[in-house]
Amino acid sequence: MVYKHNDFEIISLIREGDQDALQLMFEKYTPLIYKKIYHFHLGYEKEDIHQECLMVLYNSILKFNMDIRKTFTRYFEMNLERKLISIVTKKVRRQQIMEENIDYIYTLNSPSELKDKYFPLYVEEISKILTKTENLVYTLRELKNYSIEYIKENYQLEEKVIYNSLYRAKIKISSHFST
Repeated sequence: MVYKHNDFEIISLIREGDQDALQLMFEKYTPLIYKKIYHFHLGYEKEDIHQECLMVLYNSILKFNMDIRKTFTRYFEMNLERKLISIVTKKVRRQQIMEENIDYIYTLNSPSELKDKYFPLYVEEISKILTKTENLVYTLRELKNYSIEYIKENYQLEEKVIYNSLYRAKIKISSHFST
């Protein structure tokens, strides 16, 4: 699309309250925003991040000093990259915290039955009727709330084996306690 006005004119109109000019800027810079989103490997969340980037664009429009001999595009691109870097940094930090504290997090999220005084008897009883693999998978997934991915990676079990063992364990436990 060819734009008839330069950025300085459009920014002046936006600062005067022209909503059409703001929409024009959003349309003009959307390709750059998507390019940067994919450059930072954030395409899987592109709609949410696109909204945040539009906020960066709007704030850049409001704060841009037109007296300085710089282009608005470079100013906005710098602000956009800084925002995307902060998003990626937050995600990496959250992932590191999760990896470092995964056992603690799963322990906190385990079902309330673990605090029941009869729970050890339940665990002992089901261990008698389940195979070793079924008991391991059932304990990790159902009692301690570990993810399938975690069990797969840390216990070198195939996903199909995990699901089948879990299914068989539930059937055995259900039939054992219903009689």
